Amino acid sequence: MAPRELGHDLRPLEQVRQVILGLLEPLGAEARPLAECYGAVLREEAVVTELIPPFDNSAMDGFAVRVTDVASASEASPVTLRVSGQIAAGEPGGLVLEPGSAQRIMTGAPLPSGAEAVIPHEVTRFNDRNVTFTRPARLGQNIRCAGGDLRPGDLVLKPGCVLRGPQLAILAALGRDPVRVTRKLRVAVVSSGNELVEVGSPCGPGQIRNSNAYSLTGLLLSAGVEPVNLGIVRDTKEEVLRVIRRAVDAGLDAIVSTGGVSAGEYDWVQVVVREHAEPGHVFKVAMRPGKPQVFGLFDGRPLFGLPGNPAASMISFEVFVRPALRRLRGEGVVLPELFGVRFPFDYPYKPGRVLLLRARVEPDEPGGYRVVRPGEQDSSFLSSLAEANAIVTLPSDRDVVRAGEIHPAFWFAGL
Repeated sequence: MAPRELGHDLRPLEQVRQVILGLLEPLGAEARPLAECYGAVLREEAVVTELIPPFDNSAMDGFAVRVTDVASASEASPVTLRVSGQIAAGEPGGLVLEPGSAQRIMTGAPLPSGAEAVIPHEVTRFNDRNVTFTRPARLGQNIRCAGGDLRPGDLVLKPGCVLRGPQLAILAALGRDPVRVTRKLRVAVVSSGNELVEVGSPCGPGQIRNSNAYSLTGLLLSAGVEPVNLGIVRDTKEEVLRVIRRAVDAGLDAIVSTGGVSAGEYDWVQVVVREHAEPGHVFKVAMRPGKPQVFGLFDGRPLFGLPGNPAASMISFEVFVRPALRRLRGEGVVLPELFGVRFPFDYPYKPGRVLLLRARVEPDEPGGYRVVRPGEQDSSFLSSLAEANAIVTLPSDRDVVRAGEIHPAFWFAGL
């Protein structure tokens, strides 16, 4: 299949993203020990096979009672019952609560047969033999019923969910170990440019430090994948092709590179993608920052060619690479989830392309968010991005946002 020529027209952001996502499929799955599944993507259904909790138990430290025995209790007319026993968490259960008595019970302990409520011990007066109540009990008060959380047949987790603490707790409660999840992705990080030097080296005339490798490494880690830094690549066609083949031969699942994607004489990444990727796409996207974008498949492995300017590369990652990695991981939600933010001030900007405004947003009244006045939006500047927690999308056919307007935003997930 020949590389696709896209001409010089600007392409809409969403159209470009759908082209990329349409060429990707989730990677294979593996059985992994539950203890190693944090951040992994579930690739099987989790169906409940037993009652959770498995038995009626107490939600508090207190006294198990029959409701009728304390129905008349009040401050003016307290009720005193005999304490007939004590039940701790972990005991096998099977005890019986006789009428006219109470049993001391601890949180999580099995409820004795006949008990209808648990009254917290702090609202009683008690000793080893007797307990006095000054208020009645409600049927089922402070009792966790068997199956009150989950019952057999419940579909509790679906394929595509990311396993965080709550999901791991559910799988543990169900006894699921190992768990079938997407295998760990390994992604190459490549920095293209003759001007780049490593962080520990001094900068000579016309040189800058390779900050993109570190930002991309952090962003990849936040996406749940393993970054593999392949270092700086000099601006020659042979060097660019060599590092891509190195990544493919090493079995890495994807490549994320920065620089070399525009139309200059030294922009060899886009040339290599045009000539060698199957298919190869060189986009000019109607977005600011991040107009030049490159995407191609090398032996089925995607290469994402991002702009070299630091802010442009990070925003491009959030817009194109993170959704693509979610697709490769088999996540159920791929696109960023949008929410509205209010501008409490006028904000002028240059029209013609969608502006992806890096900004800090804060809680607003009532229950929404507002934009804090953003810093300089130059695509090479890092300071405003370091202060941002969201990316606000401003339309291309405007040149100013008026105070009071609400515009869509998504969280900068790399934080």
